[in-house]
Amino acid sequence: MIHGHAKTDDDYQRRRRDEMLKPFYQKFGHESRFVFMDKGKLSERLQKEAIDTILQKEGNNIITIEEKIVRWPGYLYEKICLEFWSCTNKGYERPGWMAYGQCDFLFYCLTLSDGISALGYLMPFKKLQNWFFENNRFARYPVWVSDQFNHTECRLVSIQDVLNDIPETEVFILEGK
Repeated sequence: MIHGHAKTDDDYQRRRRDEMLKPFYQKFGHESRFVFMDKGKLSERLQKEAIDTILQKEGNNIITIEEKIVRWPGYLYEKICLEFWSCTNKGYERPGWMAYGQCDFLFYCLTLSDGISALGYLMPFKKLQNWFFENNRFARYPVWVSDQFNHTECRLVSIQDVLNDIPETEVFILEGK
């Protein structure tokens, strides 16, 4: 069960995904082929590996993508929130998706001041993951803990650091409705 504003956040992300990412994936997928992992046994299993979407490319190659879409906070984003612990409750601790994720890319979308468009950072996940944990780099970044039931712990990572250290990161302007 999703508690409180987590459900609201989930609904917001799903609506924004449909408005912004569906046209993006239609444009970049081979013959517009992609699948959102919303429902079903396979979806549940893939989401546990941090996979929200499967995009088909030329030659039947597939790309798996974890998506994060966040609201406009009233100022220009300088950091992204990377999940270190999914749950920090004593006796129920679970590593976050930065540790267990198996996706090919993280697509981190930051809604802009118009509330419609977004900057999308498409990061090669394995490189991001290795970079994040290399020499405990994560420890350099401030900790943020959610007030949700599971008290998720994230690290607030500088976007500029990611762009500097992982030059394969692509930046897109995403238009919404």
